[in-house]
Amino acid sequence: MKLTTFIALFTILLSCSATDDDFDIIGSKDQFIITSTIVNDNYPIYVFLPKNYDSNLKNQLIIALDGDARFNSIANILSKKVEKNSMPPCILVAIGNNKQRNRDYTPTVYAHGSGGAENFYQFIKNELIPELESRYSIDSSDNKTLIGHSFGGLFTQYVMAKERASNPFNKFISGGTSYWYDSGIIFNFEEYYASANTDLDVIFYNGMGSLEGGVMLASFEEMNNRLRSRNFPNFKHKSELIKKSGHSGSTTKIVKKGLDYVFGK
Repeated sequence: MKLTTFIALFTILLSCSATDDDFDIIGSKDQFIITSTIVNDNYPIYVFLPKNYDSNLKNQLIIALDGDARFNSIANILSKKVEKNSMPPCILVAIGNNKQRNRDYTPTVYAHGSGGAENFYQFIKNELIPELESRYSIDSSDNKTLIGHSFGGLFTQYVMAKERASNPFNKFISGGTSYWYDSGIIFNFEEYYASANTDLDVIFYNGMGSLEGGVMLASFEEMNNRLRSRNFPNFKHKSELIKKSGHSGSTTKIVKKGLDYVFGK
């Protein structure tokens, strides 16, 4: 009986220690649900206020995708960077409802997605950000950061190709982007932007694991070469392969390196 109890308790402790919450995060967390009339769905919103968040200042907003899975790990990264004074006053917001990522992060209808990226972008821009600005002290300019991986990286680069005048983001961190989606449709969006604009005044970090498949690596190289060839005068761009890392294993390093780059540290 005692042995059975011990095994049960050990199993519970082991499962608890393996959760995404097991981080030494300095700051405070908040959470709420927002209902989008644009998407017609509900989204859990996870908020991290680092130690340097100041309610008397206009803090920089960092929005991350896949919040159900990645909020705590990104908050941990941010917490450590704030401790090292390598981040300005900021706030992290991660968007949940990951089960709908094939709808929300994909720009077109295809076998693996239903093309809801435009509605999701409008939700972020016209519903989520105004709600955040009503709750927290946030810089209301376009000085905002978007972070996405895989399909999230696809969405991040889709948003980067949107017109600048009303785009709330000027910093982008993309990892393991699904360039293969819909026969490389994201290249069409990049091409359309380049044909209509002479500048892309943003900061972009693009990362990928060196152990990704051949199509992913070739597409990664092609996109980076395309962007460099545009010679946009105010475009700042760094691409990097994360050595000895695959698709999922590269995520944390990409976020760390991406934050370093887009915030100039």
